[in-house]
Order: sequence, then C-alpha cells, then structure tokens
Amino acid sequence: MHKPFSQPAFMLFLFAILFVASSMMSSSNQGPTAIAKNYYQSRASLLAAELSRLHNDIRSNHPLKTIQRDFLSSRLAYKKIELFIGYYQDGDEPRFNGVPTGFIEEEDPDAYQEPQGFQMIETFLFPGYDAVQKDSLLYFSGKLMTMAQGISRNTTALNADRYLPDAIMEELYRIITLGITGFDTPLSPNAIPEAAAALESVRFVINCYRIPMQTAGIHVEEVLQLIDQSIVYCRTHPAFAGFNRMQFIRNYLNPVCEWWGKTMKQLGYPENPSRYTLIRKAGSLFRNGSLRADAYLGDDRFTPLRAALGKKLFYEPLLSASGRRSCAGCHQPDKAFTDGLPTALQSDEHSPLPRNTPTLWNAALQHNLFHDSRQTSMDRLVTEVLSNEKEMNSGSEKAIEKIITDTAYADLFRRAYGETNHPFSASNAVNAISMYLRTLVSYNAPFDRYMRGDNRAMSLSAINGFNLFAGKAKCATCHYIPFFSGSKPPLWYYQESETIGVPAAPLSDPAKADPD
Repeated sequence: MHKPFSQPAFMLFLFAILFVASSMMSSSNQGPTAIAKNYYQSRASLLAAELSRLHNDIRSNHPLKTIQRDFLSSRLAYKKIELFIGYYQDGDEPRFNGVPTGFIEEEDPDAYQEPQGFQMIETFLFPGYDAVQKDSLLYFSGKLMTMAQGISRNTTALNADRYLPDAIMEELYRIITLGITGFDTPLSPNAIPEAAAALESVRFVINCYRIPMQTAGIHVEEVLQLIDQSIVYCRTHPAFAGFNRMQFIRNYLNPVCEWWGKTMKQLGYPENPSRYTLIRKAGSLFRNGSLRADAYLGDDRFTPLRAALGKKLFYEPLLSASGRRSCAGCHQPDKAFTDGLPTALQSDEHSPLPRNTPTLWNAALQHNLFHDSRQTSMDRLVTEVLSNEKEMNSGSEKAIEKIITDTAYADLFRRAYGETNHPFSASNAVNAISMYLRTLVSYNAPFDRYMRGDNRAMSLSAINGFNLFAGKAKCATCHYIPFFSGSKPPLWYYQESETIGVPAAPLSDPAKADPD
C-alpha cells in the first residue's frame, strides 16, 4: 500500500496542483508564448513535487515497487516540459536526463561532467535495488529534486520567444530519435509511455497558436487529431520490444512534422540560427534536400568552381609521391568511395594499413574526423592524408609543385581562387579537394526513400530489421537516426566519440583488448 506524502512533500504537491489550475484559468486571453510559459511553470512545479515524493520514498525505505512507480511518474512529468528544457535550458538537459556515464566536453577536454539525473537514478532502481547503495541514490535523487525546485521557483528561467515553433519541431525530432528508441530509458520499460507524455506537451504548445493559425486560414484540428492518434497508438502499444517504430514514424510523426513545417513557413516562424543543426527544420526529418552540407564551413565559402577543381585534383595521381595513386585509388566511386578491402593498402600498394577505407559519402556532415576524432577540419584532414608516408606520401607543397606547370590547372585555380593573393597554392589545392568532398552528400538510401513514402524501397525483412535496430536491440541509442552514426540528435551538430574496446584477435579466449 502506498504511504502518504511527508508534510513538506504534500504541501509542495498541493501547491503544484493549485498553480496548474490558476495558470490554466488565467491563460485564455494571453498570446501563445505567454500561455506556453504558464504551462511550463505549472508543469515544472509538478515535476518538483513528483521528485520530492521520490526522494521521500527512498529516504523512508518505501517498497521497491513504490519507488520505481514514483520514479517513472517523475520522468513522465519531466517529459511534459522536455520541449522547453531541451531548447531553452539545454545546459540543464544533461543534468536532468543525461547518460549515466561520465562526459567530457569536446571544447574543453579537462571539463569532466559527472553522471547525474534520471538515467543515473535508473541504474540504481532497475531491474532491482540494493539498499547498500541508499546513500548514493539519495545523493542523486536529492540533486535532481533541488534542480527541479530551482526551475519551478524561477519565473524568469524560461524566455519563450518567436522561436518556440522551432522548439516544437526539435521536440518532434527528439521523440523520433531518442524517445522511442530507448535512449532515455536504458533499463526501465517506459520509453513508449514517455513518448506519449512528450507528445502531450507538443499538442498543448501547438494549440497555443490556434488563433494565429485560424486567422491565416489554417485548420489546426487536422494536426491535433493526428497527434491524438499518435498518443493513442503509444498508449495501446506500450511494450517497448514490440512497438512498431516504422509504422509510428511514417503514419504519425512524419505527417505531423510535415504539417508543422508548412505551417511555420506560412506564418513566417523562423528557424533559430543559433541552434546549429545538420538538418533544416522545414518538415519531416527525412525530407529530401534538408541536409546542410555547409554546416562546418565556418568562414570558408563554397563555390561550384572550387568543387570542380577539387574533383579534378581528387582523381589526380600526381598528388602522390609515386605518381600512381590518386585519392580515388582508395575512395572508389563505384564502391561507395571505399576500396572494398578489409583494410586499406599503403602507398607501396601491397602492405596493409591498420584500418579500412571509410566512405566519403556524407563526410561533410562529420564534425569529428578520423577514428580518434583528432581533426575537425576537412582541410586539415586532406593535408594529413597527403603528408602521411603510408598513404599519399607527398605533402601538399610537393604535390602542388608537380602540377604548377599544367596550364589547365593554372586556369582552374585562377577561376576558383582569383580573389586571393596566391591562387595557385597548396592551401587552395587542399581547400578545393575538401570543397569537392562537400558535394558528396546523399539522403537517398532505400531507408530514406521508404521514410518519404516509397513503399517499394524496403523489404519486409529490412523493415523488421529497422524496428529491431531502433527498438529491442538498442542499436539506435548509439547509431542515431537518421545518419546511423554518432551525430547526436536532435541537432546532430556534435558527434559522440566512444571507446568501447575490441579484441586484438577474433574468437580469442581469453580475449585481449586491442591496444589501438
């Protein structure tokens, strides 16, 4: 039997209920962002109350089932304001619901972030709970409770602005890529009900724009009905392993995203330029033409002339020391810009390199380059390959000397880099190759086409494989949709680099880790 709240927890919960009621009653004459802010503030108070109850459960040694139930209730409450925290307070998001392992900031490798939040607490409670770890569990639950109380009391924490529609689209992408894949629920079975809770908040915030939409002749009931159907689908198919993600995305969330993208455009609601993303938030996550190949250009400038020069250089064997190997020798277009070998060959054309030749498709969408993420610049990657004694073994300076007398190249360099002081330079040659690589962007695999409605693009076994990949097998919690790489949703701008270890030799017993 569930024990009652402690008096402080009960008072906090009662305050939250009253706050919700008063907020909703006073919102009828307010604008969309004001209504949304009231919703956020009231739900933040409910989250604080839920977490206070959970903390009291643990402190009072309540039964495990009670603690687990209140933990799941707390995260359902969080999911109803995830849209706001993930967008407007994204620094707090990993503290609320980050991965249960230590994290190192890419910009500052010395800034280690300790694990905390819901996922960390989950590791203590599922599948069971060892009372010996009570003090540690109380530490994490108390920390989370304090954060929730802080945001519930801070009425200025959320500054919902004209980018709130952009936040809605981002939350829809988050549900597709993190919610229903189980990223947020590594051990508990509650991913699908939590997706329904997140969709409830999406529905509420979209409905905040009812008056502007009605004024523009947009029928909001169409999308609200679709969201309601998606919520019902989640509630009638709550089992994580059996949930049909392909059907759910194609039948519900893709149409919702498309509808909302068109509505944003019609009403003039912009994307937020400060939210660096690899996918334009203009509709369905799988919309053709939505990839941003220029995301990592920085101050550089792409031009077709530079890419054309880069393509010629890509196939130029004179760039290698031997004069026989070009970039295309290993990155062969007819093999998806790989060589089809288990590992690549060195410049002597017979000695193996330690790794295979990676594809160049969508390399422009990678922030972290090489297996160890040691480069973040495409130009520096090309420079390193040209200089590597086991690969091209020439260096960009020597390579440019070999082609400097070619009048055809001289003309191409002048046309592509004529505005620079020294058009015919090693740095421009490297830059041109990287510009060509930025043209190798594809969003047209059978999976992409199927997601866009081509029913012939995937077989039934492939569809079942995706449902397993994005569901029970938990593959998509590291290989994120839609790139199936470490590009982290819902922005995909930063890539995760993980060292999971591989054996030095296959089927070795005992296995020994490869030192590389």
